[in-house]
Amino acid sequence: MKKTFAIGLPGILAALLLIGGIVYGPEIAGRFAYAVEAGKVEALRSELAEMSKKDHLSPLFRMMASVVSPAVVEVRVTKKVEHQMPPDLEDFFRRFREDGEGFPRVPEGRRREFYARGLGSGFVVDAKNGYIITNYHVVAEADEVEVVLGDGRKFSTEWVRSDPQTDLAVIKIDAQRLHAVDFGDSDEVQPGDIVMAIGAPRGLAQTVTTGIISAKGRSNQGGQPGMYQDYIQTDAAINRGNSGGPLINTRGQVIGVNNSIMSYSGGFEGIGFAIPSNMIKRIMGQLVDKGKVTRGFLGVAIQDVNDGLAKSFKLPSTRGALVSQVTEDSPAAKAGIKVGDFLTAVNGDRVEDVNSLRNRVAAIDPGRTVEIELYRDGKKMTVKAKLVVQPADMNKILVPGEEGPREVEVAKKYGLMVSNVSQELREKYGYKDDVKGVIVTGVDPGSNAAEEGLAPGMVVTNVQDKEIKSVQDFEAALPKDAAGVRLRVMDRTGGQRFVFITPMKDRRKK
Repeated sequence: MKKTFAIGLPGILAALLLIGGIVYGPEIAGRFAYAVEAGKVEALRSELAEMSKKDHLSPLFRMMASVVSPAVVEVRVTKKVEHQMPPDLEDFFRRFREDGEGFPRVPEGRRREFYARGLGSGFVVDAKNGYIITNYHVVAEADEVEVVLGDGRKFSTEWVRSDPQTDLAVIKIDAQRLHAVDFGDSDEVQPGDIVMAIGAPRGLAQTVTTGIISAKGRSNQGGQPGMYQDYIQTDAAINRGNSGGPLINTRGQVIGVNNSIMSYSGGFEGIGFAIPSNMIKRIMGQLVDKGKVTRGFLGVAIQDVNDGLAKSFKLPSTRGALVSQVTEDSPAAKAGIKVGDFLTAVNGDRVEDVNSLRNRVAAIDPGRTVEIELYRDGKKMTVKAKLVVQPADMNKILVPGEEGPREVEVAKKYGLMVSNVSQELREKYGYKDDVKGVIVTGVDPGSNAAEEGLAPGMVVTNVQDKEIKSVQDFEAALPKDAAGVRLRVMDRTGGQRFVFITPMKDRRKK
């Protein structure tokens, strides 16, 4: 029986190359290999040409950019900066001058003035009235603001209204023939959605970058204390100058305003953040109509919960916000909300954490009554509270009491050293005379207490559910042979929160 062998084209070519190399030498073999590679490249080009006819992505990107780009602007700012050369630095430079004179000395009490220039992006949201959205940090403290349109026209303006707590600002220019964007619903976007960022990074106007939505609901990304953050995370490239520009979906709608990046190098590393469009619309409307933003105020200080605190408070989960303080005569106090209550929903909308509760309450108009779902002593209940206008000073919350001096190491088991509150310690840590509790004077760096953020200078006001006024109270309230203890602590700003810490010996066994 005869056997038949099938030899494919690659095998034949390989054989010919081998024979050519033997018979005709390396030069002929090299030419033959080049011809084969050239034929392969040409075949691929033809295949790509056919595939490109079915390319729907490139036309989509082009249309997205074409729809929004006419509304995108550059925002150029100039700020007056005062500066005075420190005497030591002036002496340093004098050594490098032949005449030894250094810089001209500025008379005492006077400073040099110079102008710093900044650049950001923005986009037109109302073509008829000339309203433009950008970031607050782009125009903050600017002496001059200039807007450069996509067609090259330039307009100076002094009409700027800002909301530092969301890092948003509205600019108004007197211009005709403007193009405005459409807003999309930022609540509908999902991780994986295609997005596009447009702006002027490093002054390169009308730069387009693409990516996807990486995550939603990001917070704690820097900025000043008390900011409202609910960022959309994206990997579309965002760099200096992109701040204030739009992030758009595949329908050409703005679903966010590019705000910041997370970077260790200072350049883009694939992690950018945008303020969601639904927040922009709420803030923009108030800034245009009233020149300021008013927010609903409940009157509680809240914190996130870990597994230890959840178990200690008999909570069903860690999803929610724990009340650590209640402002006197606030809507929360009038509604009967207490310290230790665990808030889980507002008007039926689930509260995931501190950030989501703050954003929900702030977005509700003052004067409205809200229904709040909470857990107290392991039991679910509902209360109603009528919100008021958020006060300008959010730190005005009542704080507890006082005691006399005496430092004793009673909490070594938990890696803590505490002391009675003396006048000396009050002055050292900046507490008022009415503060009660015990002051933390030492924390073992290897303890769970240190991991939970306890530090010298903090005041412990409660152990478990017991209010304490002295070291003796603290020692008596510590549970014997417990897996951990719940403390209520206050920092130097008056802010209070709960922590659950475990003993040192338990941690060494793990």
